[in-house]
Amino acid sequence: MTTLPVITSPLNDVTVPINAADATINLFSHFDDPFSTGLVASFNLRGSITEVVLFDQQGQGAPLTTQNFLSYVEAGDYVNTIIHRSVPGFIIQGGGFTADGLANSLDNPPNAIGVIPSDDPVVNEFSVERSNLRGTIAMAKLGGDPNSATNQWFFNLADNSVNLDNQNGGFTVFGEVLAESDLANIDAIATLPIVDGSSFFGQGAFTNLPLIFNDPNNPGVTGDENFVRYNNISVSQRPELAFSVVGNSNPSLVNPIISNNQLVLDYSPEQLGSAEITIRATDLSGDFIEDTFSVEVGGSGGNGNNPLLDTAFFRFQNSNVPGTYIYAAGDEAQNIRSNLPGFVEEGVAFNAAIHPDDDLISLYRLQSNQLPGTYLFVGEAERNGINADPNFSSSFTDEGIAFYVHGAGSNQGHAFSRFQNSNVPGTYLYAAGDEAHGIRANFPNFLDEGIAFEARI
Repeated sequence: MTTLPVITSPLNDVTVPINAADATINLFSHFDDPFSTGLVASFNLRGSITEVVLFDQQGQGAPLTTQNFLSYVEAGDYVNTIIHRSVPGFIIQGGGFTADGLANSLDNPPNAIGVIPSDDPVVNEFSVERSNLRGTIAMAKLGGDPNSATNQWFFNLADNSVNLDNQNGGFTVFGEVLAESDLANIDAIATLPIVDGSSFFGQGAFTNLPLIFNDPNNPGVTGDENFVRYNNISVSQRPELAFSVVGNSNPSLVNPIISNNQLVLDYSPEQLGSAEITIRATDLSGDFIEDTFSVEVGGSGGNGNNPLLDTAFFRFQNSNVPGTYIYAAGDEAQNIRSNLPGFVEEGVAFNAAIHPDDDLISLYRLQSNQLPGTYLFVGEAERNGINADPNFSSSFTDEGIAFYVHGAGSNQGHAFSRFQNSNVPGTYLYAAGDEAHGIRANFPNFLDEGIAFEARI
């Protein structure tokens, strides 16, 4: 096959808080069949159907050639059209003639042959991306005139790219058979006996005419049943891609559902964690491509699920020692605003708890004795280490528990990294998300010491 679906835009990773509402993703914003919009031509031959996906997509397809073909279909010109030329191992060709009523015209067979009237020729749309490979359908045309295709087309029985892609401007491929069974149908036509019917039927193009004989040992022409004749050719619209979920590493967290070409992410209640979701896009020929993205519930972009995380802590920068900060809530924050003008309020930094909980850790506040008004916030283990080491204990005054938050790596809130100000050693800034990225990118004097805790924003 010549076509493959493509990823036009990779699926984005998703981060949501716990108990988030279902999310919907339009998969056609991420996947595409660059050749087809889903038009399928059905060539009806004596009860068997050969299906061909048409390359009508703007851009990489052949929209003008496809529309040209459709104009003949819609006009009914291809009713009773025949394969009038068969070259095994190369092509079978049709679209130029019809056959009807031969049984009543055996005394004058040319009367049963109709010549399909041609419309204006279509501009050649050859592309190496649509090569003349086995199973493709392309437009026939006059020698020496790339823009002479009208009503006749042919199926490639083999890889004819070396020949047909490189002469007369290249022959425009505008579709290909859908399945192996469709390929078998055109292969079967190529096995039929071939006769020179040019004189018998009065058509010079019938020098390689395939015919069907009920008794190969006693061949004879008796009627229309001897022709490879399509009762009609019809065209239908189908979805150009079919989507499916082929991977979900955590079904208990999220249930991905495909509905009307939309991906619905159905989050399980009260569940935290992450999942890897893989989506497959399959085209009408059965070729597919896959893309994987991650889903994180209650993680670094989530809001945490503990209801105790309801107290807003504000960040104040010490203007007397720029780049140093204190975090405070409630009455303390109000006191700083009212009585300590040297501390400039920068807004809510995070939401934490002021009461303990089994799911939370304690963060302690230590004030620097070398630089009063600058602070360090640490967990219990680090605090105990500082207090036990005489090299550090004299440098800080332990002011006790400042607040309660989720621990680093718990995936239950926004991850706050601790940055040490190298211009003022022993002073720290805590930031998450875009602010943390901005600090890393633009403030080299702030040294990232890793995730300190997780909290709500």
